[in-house]
Amino acid sequence: MQLHDHMKYIDLGCWMACIPRYQWKGRPTERQLYASEQRIVFLLGSICQIYQIAGVLIYWYCKGRLATDTGTFVAQLSEMCSSFCLTFVGFCNVYAISINRNQIETLLEELHQIYPICTNNHYRCQHYFDMAMRIMRIEFLFYMIFYVYYNSVPVLLLLWEHLHEGYDLSFKTQTNTWFPWKVHGSALGFGMAVLSITVGSFVGVGFSIVTQNLVCLLSFQLKLHYDGISSQLVLLDCRRPGAHKKLRILIAYHCRILQLGDQVNDILNFVFGSSLVGATIAICMSSVSILLLDFASAFKYVSSLVAFVLYNFVICYMGTEVTLAASL
Repeated sequence: MQLHDHMKYIDLGCWMACIPRYQWKGRPTERQLYASEQRIVFLLGSICQIYQIAGVLIYWYCKGRLATDTGTFVAQLSEMCSSFCLTFVGFCNVYAISINRNQIETLLEELHQIYPICTNNHYRCQHYFDMAMRIMRIEFLFYMIFYVYYNSVPVLLLLWEHLHEGYDLSFKTQTNTWFPWKVHGSALGFGMAVLSITVGSFVGVGFSIVTQNLVCLLSFQLKLHYDGISSQLVLLDCRRPGAHKKLRILIAYHCRILQLGDQVNDILNFVFGSSLVGATIAICMSSVSILLLDFASAFKYVSSLVAFVLYNFVICYMGTEVTLAASL
């Protein structure tokens, strides 16, 4: 077992994000090269995300702020803030992962070099591998379900309104976003609007999966090494010859793992900060939206609320686990 065996769900996230999978010296070379079609989808998704951030603000400025009664105004404001933060946090992931790609691959190469041999009884490689893969699998499935539901709601809602007499077609997109073409009453305009948000969220969700699974992978790698150091310290017998030399080796090894932990923080600090601020605002605003909006919109924001809670829970949980492992 090697480090690249842990990369299954990170590679799937890279495929969704339309970026090359992470490669380092010692990992088997990828057979399929980074195709130009992937570059195009990545650029389109990034452009759609940037436009959606601006479009949400423009829509609220043009329509949402003009609401006459207080309840509608608060509902429109909370819906705008939650949608804006959802897209903003997703774009922050795109920015942080893209700009730090070389540092991430360098870090993965260092972890690959010090990955313990499975025959070494001081390391519980299989245990941490199973735990990491289980969590990454759950995260991947959740975000895929969230993506499918989030982008299918507008079409399903329009179909439901079409099949039931007495309902006017609302032509509501995933989020209240302004578009420079006609959306309401136009099947083509509505389809283009839904498609642009779908492409943007496809890339955004892919980067979110990559980010979350990288946090999970790096955290469990640090825990693996901390656990191995603890095991070797417990079994260290000061009465045996060479114990002092062995202790110095373990201290140097521990310092190196601490340095790797600092590198993880340096790479992901921007993600941690943006997600904390964005999720705090989005969770508060989504809660207000759930209380004030109609059932379909409220249920949509419930899924967004759960996604934000899970996103930050994983980061906080992994940070706590690494801290506890380092203190033992």
